[in-house]
Amino acid sequence: MKASNFCEPAQLIAFVLQKGPEWDPAVLEMLQNTWGPIRHKGKLFAFDQTEYYTPEMGSGLYRGVVSFEKCIPPETIALEKARSNALELTTATSENPDHRHVNVDIGYMDLDKVVLPSYKRGPFKLYAGEGVWLDMLLTYAKGVFHPTAWAFEDFKRNPYQHDLQLIRERWRKSVK
Repeated sequence: MKASNFCEPAQLIAFVLQKGPEWDPAVLEMLQNTWGPIRHKGKLFAFDQTEYYTPEMGSGLYRGVVSFEKCIPPETIALEKARSNALELTTATSENPDHRHVNVDIGYMDLDKVVLPSYKRGPFKLYAGEGVWLDMLLTYAKGVFHPTAWAFEDFKRNPYQHDLQLIRERWRKSVK
C-alpha cells in the first residue's frame, strides 16, 4: 500500500504559565515574535494544583491557552518544541539560568485531540523522533474536550474547556 502525502494541518496552540492573573504584555509579544499573530487569547486560571514550578518561578502562577493564526503539519511539532524551549531560556535570570519567568507548553489541536510534545518519556507518550515524545492530554467527542486518565491535574479539571472550544471552532472554520 502506498503512503499518502496528505497531511491535515493542525492548530498551533500554547499553554502559558506566568505570574499574575492578567496576561503579561511582554510574554504576549514574545509569543507573537516567535509564532506570529495570536488568533485567540484565553482566560488565565490559577495554577494551584501543584507546586512543581514554585521553586523555579515563585508563587502566584496562572496558566492560560493561546492559539496562533499559524497552522502546522503535526509532524513538525518537534521543531516548535525546540523553539518554545529556546524562548523560555530567554526569560531565565542571569543569576540562575534554570529559573524561567514563563513556561510555554507548545502543542497542537486537531479535530480530535490536544497534543503536547515533551522531552520526557512516559508510559502513555509516543516517540516522535528528535528526542520528543507526544502526550495526548485531551480528546474531543460530543462537543467537549475530555482529559485522558494520565493528564495533569489542571487538564483533568480543564478550566480551559471554553477557550479550547472557541479555538477549535475558529480553526475548523478557517480550514474549510
